[in-house]
Amino acid sequence: MTFAKNALPPVDRSKGGFWSLTMYDKDYFMLADAPDGRTNVGTVNLDANQLVFAQDGSLTLTLSHDEPSGDAARANWLPAPDGQFALIIRAYVPGKAIQDGSYKFPDVVRE
Repeated sequence: MTFAKNALPPVDRSKGGFWSLTMYDKDYFMLADAPDGRTNVGTVNLDANQLVFAQDGSLTLTLSHDEPSGDAARANWLPAPDGQFALIIRAYVPGKAIQDGSYKFPDVVRE
């Protein structure tokens, strides 16, 4: 899942806004045994400088059951169950583009 440069979910950070992408299993339960303990990724990870952006400014999140190789892919890894999964994106204090529907979340692309 790749967010283009400057295209992370628009939220009003000045008012405490944040976004989060959370991984669930097919029955919408959080992964109790996520290998690295991470069940979501978002603004908190950005603020902690845990995510790695590409040279072009994009951010690719790796959603997979198996731990990826490479430092950037591991840093941006959101562990998935072995099988079907569900993603939920939450945007708290969303910006106008989310509210009016003009912001488009990136597709999940299977590789």
